[in-house]
Amino acid sequence: MDNAESSNTNSTISTSSSISSTPKSKSEATSKKQRVGKSVREDFFTNIAKNDKNWSAKCLLCDDTVYDNIGVTSNVNRHVKNHHQTEYTAWLNKLNGLDRQQPKLLDFINLNPSPSSSKQSYPAGHQRQQELHNAIVQDLIVGLGLPLSLVERPEFIKFMSTIDPKFKITSRRTLRRDTIPTLYRKMNDLLKQFCSTAEYISLTLDIWTDKRARSFFSITGHAILGTQFKSYVLCFLPLNGSHSGEKLLEYYELVINEFQIQNKLCRIITDNASNNIKAFADLIIPGFESYFSDDDEDDDDINSSDSDDNGLDQNDNDLHDNTATHISMSTQETLNIVKDSFDNLASKSELRLPCFAHTLQLVVQDGLREAVCIKQTITKVSKIAKLSHSSISFAEKLETIGARPRDLAMLNEFVSLLFLFGEATTVTQAEKAPSISLVGPSIISIYYDLINERDNIIYTTTLCKALLSSLIGRFGGLLTSLNVEFDTVFEKKGTYDLYGDPIFLVSSFLDGKFKLKWITESCLNEEKKADACTKIKNFVFDYCVVLLNVAPDVNVDATQEETMDDISVINPKRKGLFSYLQTDIKRKKITDPFQYIRDEISLFMEDIENDNMLVFRKAF
Repeated sequence: MDNAESSNTNSTISTSSSISSTPKSKSEATSKKQRVGKSVREDFFTNIAKNDKNWSAKCLLCDDTVYDNIGVTSNVNRHVKNHHQTEYTAWLNKLNGLDRQQPKLLDFINLNPSPSSSKQSYPAGHQRQQELHNAIVQDLIVGLGLPLSLVERPEFIKFMSTIDPKFKITSRRTLRRDTIPTLYRKMNDLLKQFCSTAEYISLTLDIWTDKRARSFFSITGHAILGTQFKSYVLCFLPLNGSHSGEKLLEYYELVINEFQIQNKLCRIITDNASNNIKAFADLIIPGFESYFSDDDEDDDDINSSDSDDNGLDQNDNDLHDNTATHISMSTQETLNIVKDSFDNLASKSELRLPCFAHTLQLVVQDGLREAVCIKQTITKVSKIAKLSHSSISFAEKLETIGARPRDLAMLNEFVSLLFLFGEATTVTQAEKAPSISLVGPSIISIYYDLINERDNIIYTTTLCKALLSSLIGRFGGLLTSLNVEFDTVFEKKGTYDLYGDPIFLVSSFLDGKFKLKWITESCLNEEKKADACTKIKNFVFDYCVVLLNVAPDVNVDATQEETMDDISVINPKRKGLFSYLQTDIKRKKITDPFQYIRDEISLFMEDIENDNMLVFRKAF
């Protein structure tokens, strides 16, 4: 009896326990449902366990265990959508309703508008409206490169409302369709005005590649307007496909035709890539094309025109025989001078010149490639430098580290050899003055510095010889024009003859910092210094003569003629009351028509100022 009662009691307790546990579980689920989780995993799963590569959770609706990768919930989402569609839809509706009911900070702000928000906006065309609009477009979007979507962001709208509540922000669509295209057209018109105003223009060409490996073709124009050196990017075009010489030439011609600068180009500068050499190797400086054409037809035209003049009245010719003979002789002398000057410059009339900084880098690369003796030390220093940037404690220990005297001596020699290369690379990055005048003084200084270092160094002899050989092989044309004799074996590179262009000598002379000091203060012997100075002044004279005779509005003979007496000459083809007096016409005293050029050169050399734009300031 007692056993039966005990059994019944245990059964009752067990049943009661089971019954009480069931409502507890449902109550937990109900509580979870009422809370409305923000994700499927949070609302429909429990017993979440993480493993090394995946995680698992138990579904509250069907008790199935679902596995998924770490950081991924696609499997649990798919499980609820496929197996519990009704519950999933209900949960989604509750979540959306909760989001709509949840108050937001911006809603609270909008409930308390600023008293100034009721003010009217500026009318279209108002000065303040235009000032703020231009500041947003030019300073933020163009200057800082911020996206056009900036004007649609609530934070920016609120910020501008604080700055000026009456300002009305231009929409993104208007910026894209109207404002930016208008600015582009205005900029393009200003560039065309710059090109039309400039008398001469030089170009630098380069190809750029961004992080996404997209290529762009860029041309920058350089000119001197008055006394100001100006540089502007003329184009920045996408370059698709192969970067062949034909394609680069096509893009180049497209740009110069658009800006109408075909006859204004004095030089174009590119790097030494093979496609640039192929594209621009055959281009000639405008004005020198006739030097490379056949002159037979011109001679025939001259002869025929001379024969036509034989029909003039013989008496008229006899009447002014002496005057005509004297003037024709002076004209012939002038033409001979012009022809000689033209020939001196036409022999070096390639339009393309190599980039000085790039060529200088190639010299350093050639030297490092041959300097096997110092590679180990450079590698060691490079690794130490990288480690010092990644470890503070190591950087502190590096201050007291003991280095071998041999390594220090080798590094000091290395720095000494490349010091002038680094300085030349830095100074040629000028933005407000032409840098071509730095080429000649830099090369002559680096050359004699390497000659001097070669006799004093111990560990980096190979590097020094390699640098010297490469410098001569790439800049030898410039050194040869200064009568420098080489005692080093070298191989001529593609830029050897290009640096023999007289422009590198003349530009240094016209720079007020150098004039002829870079020759007179160099290590050349006195005889070669004198020869180099004379050669440079002759080149300057040749350039002036050619420029004066190319310009249509310059009459050299008219500006340099001096008369002994102010006697008016009567035209022999007209009647004259005292025509016999025409035989008493005084001869004109013809001076050297180009003497004033030589005088200007002398005055420029004697000027005590050392401004690099001195020659242009003196002209205004």
